[in-house]
Amino acid sequence: MTPTTACKHHPQLQMAPQPTCACQGLLRPRRMHALGGLWIMCFLFAHLAIGVTGWWPKTYQRNTDVIQRALGRLPGFTPIIVFLPLLGQAVSGIYLLRMEGMKYGVKKCNRGGKLRFFLQRATGLAILAFALFHVGTLHAWGLHAVYQATHLGALRRYAGGGLFQAGGAAFRSTVEGFGAFCGTSAVGNWMVAVWCLLGGCATAFHAANGACSGGIVWGLASTPETKRRWGYVCAAIGIVLMAMGAVAWYAFTLSGAARAL
Repeated sequence: MTPTTACKHHPQLQMAPQPTCACQGLLRPRRMHALGGLWIMCFLFAHLAIGVTGWWPKTYQRNTDVIQRALGRLPGFTPIIVFLPLLGQAVSGIYLLRMEGMKYGVKKCNRGGKLRFFLQRATGLAILAFALFHVGTLHAWGLHAVYQATHLGALRRYAGGGLFQAGGAAFRSTVEGFGAFCGTSAVGNWMVAVWCLLGGCATAFHAANGACSGGIVWGLASTPETKRRWGYVCAAIGIVLMAMGAVAWYAFTLSGAARAL
């Protein structure tokens, strides 16, 4: 009997089942999560590109005005194209995290080392907290909606909408959201500013590392050589996103125009 032939009469001579990847049951949701992440990353590049123009407050205001006029002609564009994908990505990420937990050694397949897989889950949680703060304070979809429903006195500053005000005060309102969130409290303002910087760095890493794993999950990089090359591409994406985020953060927190406010 050849080694590859299973014996039907003697169970002890039957071939042992081949080991399978512990993540195969999550292959489909991983692919959907990676696909949604690709769209979020495209939005992130556009979002940060506008933020970088905060170095020039007048240019930032003009860009904001152009976007607001375009959105005014496309009712429902923002929730459908931005917020619903973000919500879907958050839900799928929470589902995957629930299935895999936060144990360091849970990684059993070749989609990046254990450290990268652990950091992917940790930064996912950090991004969720950062996104809730960022959207909740700056836009009308967050604490403004809570105030409209509850009229809590502590949320009175959100009575007119989110902190971000596009019409004529885009730069000033963004500075208030990033570098002057706590008013006259220097310690509080620095804590919020540092939190925003860390949130941006976590987002850049999560997007780049997720793109690397997503390319493998979808079979775009299947050999050691293609995985190595794809890893370099994704590392470059992460560096660019992190640099753009740092430039935008500086423009709204420490630049001369921001400090003058």
